[in-house]
Amino acid sequence: MYTLLKNNIIDFDRLLLEKYRALKLDEANTIILIKLNNLLKQGKRFLVVEELVETMALSKEEVAKRIVQLVNDGFVALELSEIDAKEQFNLDETYKRLSYLLEGVKQANQENHVNDKIKALVKVLEKEFKKILSPIELEMVSKWHIEYQYTDAAIEEAIIKTLRYKNRSINYVDRLLRLNHQEVKKEPSTTENIQELFNKVYVHSK
Repeated sequence: MYTLLKNNIIDFDRLLLEKYRALKLDEANTIILIKLNNLLKQGKRFLVVEELVETMALSKEEVAKRIVQLVNDGFVALELSEIDAKEQFNLDETYKRLSYLLEGVKQANQENHVNDKIKALVKVLEKEFKKILSPIELEMVSKWHIEYQYTDAAIEEAIIKTLRYKNRSINYVDRLLRLNHQEVKKEPSTTENIQELFNKVYVHSK
C-alpha cells in the first residue's frame, strides 16, 4: 500500500480527504499535505512556502507555522540536499500512516467477511440438524473458518456426508473435516510423482 501511495497509483488526495480525521489532522493541514504531494508529483522536492500560499486563505507566516507543526508531528520530513545543501522534503511518513489505515480497513473487512460466513453456516447447520448449537459447537464451527481455514467445499461435503449417514453431530462433521484434511496433506504432489518416475526410467535406462 505504501508503494502504491508513493507512486500515485492510489489517489493520495482522495484518500487523505477521507481519512484526515483518523490521522488527527485539521482541514488546513490536510490541504497543505495535498499541495506538498502535488509538488512531489511535479518533481519539486524543495520546500517553497510561496508555492503553497497560492489559492489558500492563509498568510505566508501561518503556512510556515503549520509546516513546522506537520514536521514536528512526523507528517513531513526535511533533509538537506547533498548537492546544494537546500532543504528538501518528503511525505514518506504520511504515506506509511495512510497505508496502515488501509491495511486496517482491509483486515477488518476480511474479518467481517469470515464472521458473515460463520453466521450463515451456523444457520444452515441449525436448520439441517434441527437443533440450536451449543457454545462448544459454535466455537468448533468458528475454528473451521478461522483457525483451520477449511474450504467451503470441504465443509459442505462433510455436512452432506454426515446427513447421509443420518447423523446430526457437529463432532462427526468435525471428524470428517480433519480426516479429509489429513488425506489431502498426505497426497504426494504431481511434481514429486513425475520426478520419481523420471528417476526410475533414467536409472533403468542406464
